[in-house]
Formats: sequence, C-alpha cells, structure tokens
Amino acid sequence: MSKLQKTTIIVLLVLLAVISVTKIMPLVTDPDFNNHASEITENHISTVMTLSGGAAGTSATLSLLPGDMCTPLAEQLAEMATYFLLILSALYLENFLITLSGYITFGLLIPVACFFFGLWVITEDRNHVRTGGKIALLGILIFIMVPTSVWLSDMVYKTQEAKVESAVEDYNNLEIEDESGSGFLNELTTLTTETINKVTDFLGSLIESLAVMIVTACIIPILVFVFFVWLVKTIFSANVLSLDPNMTKLLKRALKEDKNKPERIE
Repeated sequence: MSKLQKTTIIVLLVLLAVISVTKIMPLVTDPDFNNHASEITENHISTVMTLSGGAAGTSATLSLLPGDMCTPLAEQLAEMATYFLLILSALYLENFLITLSGYITFGLLIPVACFFFGLWVITEDRNHVRTGGKIALLGILIFIMVPTSVWLSDMVYKTQEAKVESAVEDYNNLEIEDESGSGFLNELTTLTTETINKVTDFLGSLIESLAVMIVTACIIPILVFVFFVWLVKTIFSANVLSLDPNMTKLLKRALKEDKNKPERIE
C-alpha cells in the first residue's frame, strides 16, 4: 500500500474508534435502547420479590403460632425464600449486564480492535489484523450475549407463566392480616383445615414457581454463557480470518497453471 492509502485507512480507523466511543456507546447504553430487555427483567424481578416476600412473611406468621404443628411448613417456606433471593440476585446481575455489555464492546473492545488494524496497516503484519478481527468479534458476541439470554429465558418463562401467576394468586388469597383482627394469623391459631390447605397449596405453587425461575433466570443464562465461551474459544484458537496456507498455495498453483495453458483455436 502507498503512504496515502495507509494514511487514509488509519484516519478512518481513528474515526471509527471515536464514533464507537462517543456516538454508538451512548446510544446502546441508553435505557430506551434496552427498554424491552430491561422491562422483561424488571417484570421477573417484581414477581420474584413478591414470591420471596410471600414465602418469608408466611413463614414468619407460622412460626409465631403455639406448638410445633406448623413448624415444618414454616421451615420449608423460609428455605424457599432463600432460594428466591438467589434468583433475585441473578436477575439484578443480568439487568446490570444489559447496559455493561455496551460499555465493554463499544467503549473498549472496538477501539482496541481499531488499534490492531492500524498496526497491521503500518507494519503489514497479518497477525495484527487477525488479532483485531478476533477482538472485534469478541466484542460483538459479548454485546449480543445478554439480550439473547433474556430473549430465550422469556420464551421459556411464557410457556410456564401460568404456574408463577398461580403462586402469586395463592399468596394474595392468604390474607395475612386485616383490620378486623380475624385475619390469617387468627385463622391459623384455630388450625382450621381450610387454612392449612391454603398454605399447603401456596407451598406447592411456590415450589413449581421456584423450578420455573431457576430454569429461566439461572440455567438458561448459564447455558448461553457456556455456548458463547465455547464460540469465543473456537474463534481465538483458529485462524478464522485467514486462509489456510496450504489452500493458498494450491490456489496460486492452479492460477499459474491456468495461465500457462495454451489457448484452444477453434
């Protein structure tokens, strides 16, 4: 390449890096840009908080009753509340990564990739262009990983949403406390069969909801992360941006032989 071509390409790379940091990064990290994914995550967070609070509150109510008849139920509900808190932490982390991935990709990795492309232009060393290409691909994969995880999780969640809504409805029907003094605590004091059945139904719905939330909030994001890690490892361990040297030699030899062939005269 001539000096003019090199200078032009380097200027374009610098311009691309500046645009990535000053224009694209603010755009993709804006809350409105990630509104759909954030809204899905926030809805899941709200549901988990309701179920976690319901499990903890019901467990505390049962533990206040005299005798040990309701102790097993109280212990199971307390354990459910702990699991829901772990799921809540995973959802908050996912919601945080939705914005963080934009900073990592367009604020860091794309400018670094442009730097390596610039080194390739200056030194004409193909190792630099391969490194820059892999870093750029890594940035793109990181950027799409979290939205992909949210999308897949939401698809699975919608197929089992009725079970989660049933748990929320069961909790709302418990009526833990009211102004008349004949609320949930007083009913449980008499240990009526109807009240015990309500708590048991709530516990069953809670277990089903917990299984759904573990799959959608934990297992699916982990599987997506493992897939992208494997994809990144494959990209960095293979020369995906360059031709196989043996294949290049074969192509050159074929072109040379084709040029040396005499033209047929009809």
